[in-house]
Amino acid sequence: MKITVDGLDATQNLVKTLRAWTFRAVILGGVSFAGFNVIDPTIVYEEFGKPVIVISRTKPDNKAVKRALHCHFEDWQSRWAVFEKSDLIHTVLVLVNEPPVYVETVGAPIKWAVLLIRALSVYSRIPEPIRTARLIARGLS
Repeated sequence: MKITVDGLDATQNLVKTLRAWTFRAVILGGVSFAGFNVIDPTIVYEEFGKPVIVISRTKPDNKAVKRALHCHFEDWQSRWAVFEKSDLIHTVLVLVNEPPVYVETVGAPIKWAVLLIRALSVYSRIPEPIRTARLIARGLS
C-alpha cells in the first residue's frame, strides 16, 4: 500500500488492501502515517465489522496534534475529526518492568484488546505485528 505524505488517502488505501484479506482484528501503530495522513479507525470498523485497536508507545498529546494540524493544513478540521472520535485512551501495562502503552479500541471491549495485545507481545511491550511492520518500514525508508 502506498500513501501520500500528508495526504488524505490512508483510510481508503487500508480499506482497499484489507478487502483482499481474512482477519479477525486490525491493529494500528497509531492513526497518523506519512506525516499527517490519518487512518480513521471508525471507518475501518464500519467497513468490515472487525475490531480496530490503536496502540501507541507514548501518551497521545491531542492538544499538540490539534495545534500542528491547525498551523500546517487548511483542511485541518477534517483531519482533526479523526482524533475527536477517540473515545477513551487506556493506559495498559503489557509486560512487567516495561512502561505502559496507550490503547484505543473501536468495536471491542478494552479487556479483549488487552488480552490480544499481551498475547502478541513477545519480545517487547509492542505487539509483534506492529514491531515487525516498523522494522520493515524503517528498512524501506
